[in-house]
Amino acid sequence: MNHRRALIAAHDKETLAAWQEYKGRMTAWHAEYAGTQRAIGKLGSKGLPPNDAFVSRLVELEQNRPKAPPSPPRTLERFTFVAVKEQTDQNRALLIAPDEGSAFLPELGKDLIGLLCSSWSGIPISFSRRGTGVTMVDPKITMVVPIQPDRLLAFWRTPQGRHALEIGLFARFLWYFADPSIVEPAPTDLPDVLALAEMQEFLGRCEHYFHEQIRLQQVGWEGQKILTFSPRAGRALEGADRRIGSIRLEGASSSEMASLNKLHEQIIRHAARHHEFEGEEGPITAERVECAEEIALWSYENFSLLINSEAQALSRTDEDADRLHDLLFRDLRVRDKIPEDVLRERAFNIGMATQGQFKKALAKLCAEEEVCAKDGMVHLNRRDSVGHLLGRGGVF
Repeated sequence: MNHRRALIAAHDKETLAAWQEYKGRMTAWHAEYAGTQRAIGKLGSKGLPPNDAFVSRLVELEQNRPKAPPSPPRTLERFTFVAVKEQTDQNRALLIAPDEGSAFLPELGKDLIGLLCSSWSGIPISFSRRGTGVTMVDPKITMVVPIQPDRLLAFWRTPQGRHALEIGLFARFLWYFADPSIVEPAPTDLPDVLALAEMQEFLGRCEHYFHEQIRLQQVGWEGQKILTFSPRAGRALEGADRRIGSIRLEGASSSEMASLNKLHEQIIRHAARHHEFEGEEGPITAERVECAEEIALWSYENFSLLINSEAQALSRTDEDADRLHDLLFRDLRVRDKIPEDVLRERAFNIGMATQGQFKKALAKLCAEEEVCAKDGMVHLNRRDSVGHLLGRGGVF
């Protein structure tokens, strides 16, 4: 990010005079445009037809609006619909990189969720503002959102999160799930000369695409480079589609199915991105497609793991609650009440290794009115022959 900030600062310094001139010309343009509009309005208020010269001048001003100097791709400080629109006027390339996803995701309203989905699919959406009419917004957004799994699952349980899941926003992401049990600690020693050289090569390529986006801002995004696939790569794509189809037959949730429906395009995008970033010439190769397929399928597995983890956790809690019930009513044969810490120790012996696991199982039994936990004691609720609750610890 520091390297990127340095590139932006250098570009802003080089184009400072051009931006100062543009702002001056825009101020004069707005003043003349507003004056011409007022002149036409005065004639209309007197019941007179519009002056042809005024009308022609208004058309001329519309056709000759001052053009902004090239602007580099920006990192948005605040992600709002208006901020995206204003930045898109200068550069369609945007990087959304929040420090903490748990604070960022709740800010996504339906308008922003729709914008992100449309941006990924390359579909412009309309933006209306008083005085400027309707304009089309077509940003090219790169988004990196770090978030802890439990906080992501908590967001998915909110109405906002469910909406984002249902319309397929998260199916458009590539998922990198870090399992704490297999993550190696970062090396404490300084990187060697080879590692520094590799990083410099990487930053050099990033700088190339930074300036390429500025060039596209000047000449138009319609002039983008078109990549093609080799015949073998096309057959590799067909094979990837067959494998994706076989995964669909295994059965999946609606969210997983939405992700599977995007995998074909994810593979194409990955293959093209790596082909171009590595500076390869000619058509995209079958090897690139196979590598991209492996990445896309790994991403889907990570997404599926997250989607199903909550259901698995609920299932485990149900099983633990059943075991705790058996421990109380059958094994320990508690008739009235038992200290919670004693029950916790006995639960450890049947596999509830953590306090959180025990607490969830106990909360489940409380919710089902099998027991009542209060003041450090767990009271058993007894029922009569027809299932009516008699009271805590038996009959009151």
